[in-house]
Amino acid sequence: MYPLGGFEQVGRNCFVVEVDGDIYLIDLGLQFPDEDMLGIDYLIPDISALRGREHRIRAILFTHGHLDHIGAVQHLLPALHYPPCYGTKLTMAFVRKRLDEEKLTSKVSLTPVPYSKRIRIGKIEVEFLRVTHSIPDSAAIALHTPYGTIVHTGDFKFDLTPLNEPPADFQRFAELGEKGVLAIIADSTNATKPGHSPSEKEISEILLRLIREAKGRVIVSTFSSLLNRIQQVIDHAKTFNRKVFVSGRSMNTNIEIAQNLGFLRAPRGMIREASPAMDRLPDNQVLIFATGSQGEEAAGLARMGLGTHRHIAIKKGDTVILSSNPIIGNERAVAKVINNLHLKGATVKTNAELALHVTGHGHSRDILLMHRLVRARHVIPEHGEPHMRHAHGDLARSIGYQENQIHQLVNGEILEFDLQGNARKSKQRFSVNDVIIDGKGSAGEGQRVMNDRKIMSSNGTVVVLLRIYQDSKRLVGDPDMISRGLLYGSEQQEISREAIQCSRKAYEEAVARGEIDRKAIKRAIQGALYRYFDRKLNREPMLVPLIVEV
Repeated sequence: MYPLGGFEQVGRNCFVVEVDGDIYLIDLGLQFPDEDMLGIDYLIPDISALRGREHRIRAILFTHGHLDHIGAVQHLLPALHYPPCYGTKLTMAFVRKRLDEEKLTSKVSLTPVPYSKRIRIGKIEVEFLRVTHSIPDSAAIALHTPYGTIVHTGDFKFDLTPLNEPPADFQRFAELGEKGVLAIIADSTNATKPGHSPSEKEISEILLRLIREAKGRVIVSTFSSLLNRIQQVIDHAKTFNRKVFVSGRSMNTNIEIAQNLGFLRAPRGMIREASPAMDRLPDNQVLIFATGSQGEEAAGLARMGLGTHRHIAIKKGDTVILSSNPIIGNERAVAKVINNLHLKGATVKTNAELALHVTGHGHSRDILLMHRLVRARHVIPEHGEPHMRHAHGDLARSIGYQENQIHQLVNGEILEFDLQGNARKSKQRFSVNDVIIDGKGSAGEGQRVMNDRKIMSSNGTVVVLLRIYQDSKRLVGDPDMISRGLLYGSEQQEISREAIQCSRKAYEEAVARGEIDRKAIKRAIQGALYRYFDRKLNREPMLVPLIVEV
């Protein structure tokens, strides 16, 4: 078994289990970009380790419908030759929606699987086990192999008072533990936090009070997949006779799918798409769901704050509720949106002052309870940054696990099991690189693209155009230079003149040496300009020499 994502970051989840040559993938998720990943939409797992072995992939198993677990399907299923996909009913509906958008659905088998039903796929039996998370129909997955049972928890917490669904299947986890589990791959996200994670029900009273006390419109922003939270708000809106309007494509889509499958309940006609029609209702009868709780520039909430939303203009008396926590790296963007909303006259309530959000990931006591129930022989902390997974390892040690039973993997590392159930890391390791999605396309050389953008953002760009005679290779006049984001003011003319002469000298010296390879000549010009700008300005701009024959 080996991870191809999710073991060095939160997101990009993809875990591979191989049994006698058969390959099973658990999740195909995306990772949202860090603040310094300029212009990148998101990152997806690097599946190059599976190249040439696609015919051996028996199934892709999905734990739940969050994008960090299903968001890469439309990009990676074609490359994997469309293996069959399995998951719970709601999860499969979300996977289908992503494939529908790219017209790929007809090419792949999508099978919804009931909880606790064992289905045979290749040489193993697969079982989906109910867990609670921040999206309904979440599951842990048990793989019953000829060599022992492997449990992948997915994202989980033990919520004893969940909304709209039963609690986790404690009994089945305990039964598996009684029969014997070879290894558990378990969520580490909140391993550093003490106690049990709070129940979703605990924030219901605060949401109720805020909606009751609001004199004008109420605008609620949360994750579009946080359907249990959305259900709470809908129930409270019904209590206070407010119609619900939805702004944001992802929010509209998720609510529609959940309603059609019975995971979201509302009276007919209560939920509508945001439109000018809502202005005909009194403000105290309007509740709006908006995307953009993470400060995304193109999302509804940010556009409301800037005054550029098509249908919704913030006005004095509006109450905006941010029922989420900023993801690490998004704090500045969220603060900017909050400030803009305040400037427009809204009252903004956030989780920083009120308990308006609870996590979907178990704290340390939830993780310990999972280990006490399952009693696996080996523990593999997953889903999280290194400090989270190491905290998870410490929890396992605290209940008696030995060093040779706790396996801290990084993406690409392989853990092998022998017939006696012992585990060891393989000397072989797969290369796992950043694969970015940028606009409509993907780029395998994601790191190079991001490095280029960082250079341009901090040091600017210089383009030098050299015209040369086709036959003699002599320069036609002086080179031309265009710079962006580097030079300004009185220094521009002098430095441009010196940089042009530097380029001319570097070209002529390269030709005098007998250099005829155009790439080598360009490298010589780049090197000379790099040294010049480093000495003169202490800057390292992106340098683009162009040579045109005339």
